[in-house]
Amino acid sequence: MVTLRTYLNPAEAAIAKSLLDDHKIVCSLADENANLYGGGPLAMPIRLLVAEEQVEQAGHILDDARQPLPDDFDPGHNPPNRTEDINRQVPPELEKLRRTNQWIAGMVVVLLVITIYLVSELPRRTFSPWSNVYQAMRQYDYKRALELAKQIAAEHPSDYYAHEYLGNIYLEMGDLLHAESEYSRAYELSPPQYLQEKLRAVRQRRQHEESTQRSPAPAP
Repeated sequence: MVTLRTYLNPAEAAIAKSLLDDHKIVCSLADENANLYGGGPLAMPIRLLVAEEQVEQAGHILDDARQPLPDDFDPGHNPPNRTEDINRQVPPELEKLRRTNQWIAGMVVVLLVITIYLVSELPRRTFSPWSNVYQAMRQYDYKRALELAKQIAAEHPSDYYAHEYLGNIYLEMGDLLHAESEYSRAYELSPPQYLQEKLRAVRQRRQHEESTQRSPAPAP
């Protein structure tokens, strides 16, 4: 399985996986519960993993899902609109009340959207020192993400999440040695169960790759 996309929004990740499931694409989500740790909402990107042989097909499916409708799209013939006939039968007092209720409902929806944005987006974008790191990871710029994460870890050496995220970056870069080192440091500072599982997985992967490299080539 390889990483096809990363998402900061769990809902977007779930929609993408559901779309690929509908097209019989072998896929799964990784780190979808990791944002419960680390001290902030949506702290760690959720990875959408797909089978290596289906990467190109899955990418086309997700890209097509974002395409707008063509200019010549014809929704077909709409049924007759009887709203005006119904409105003529409504007394003026009820019509005024109906319009007032519609205006109130619209304002409630607008206020709800603004509230959700302020609660979930502004703290992460404005106050989180990790914003630039997340942006670099979304652009697959691992070198810049690594430099920024190292600066944060140097400023907060006792923050286990900084070392955990460094481990994530090294893992994405294929540097298992440094990934294991950072995961070990994070586990020493604060050992949640999921971090122990990450550490065990990267150690098993390192052992497998080292044993493969040590195995002699078969004789011709």
